[in-house]
Amino acid sequence: MSAELTAKKDAALNRLKTVRGHLDGIIRMVEADAYCVDVMKQISAVQSSLERANRVMLHNHLETCFSAALLDGRGQAAIDELIDALKFTPALTGPQAQLTGSAVGEVAEGEPAMAGRG
Repeated sequence: MSAELTAKKDAALNRLKTVRGHLDGIIRMVEADAYCVDVMKQISAVQSSLERANRVMLHNHLETCFSAALLDGRGQAAIDELIDALKFTPALTGPQAQLTGSAVGEVAEGEPAMAGRG
């Protein structure tokens, strides 16, 4: 695996581990009867982090498995598989979707940096 792909995989993995910790915090909030709106905000933050991790996984898939399938003559099967996977990810395919080349945790060109969300 190239250094770039390893870095992207590590970034996605770190994001997912952060999400796991964040979820534990949300569970504690609910158990402690925290204000519902505060819990909802934290859930939205987790969803956003998962969407960013999913974009990185898609980017990695396109660069590795998908491109290999095309070169090996398995293009239609790879396309069908990708379309099937994407129908469950509206954040990647919906009207607000933005597929950038930036890795999870990086600020894409033209995107404002958000404190606490990177």
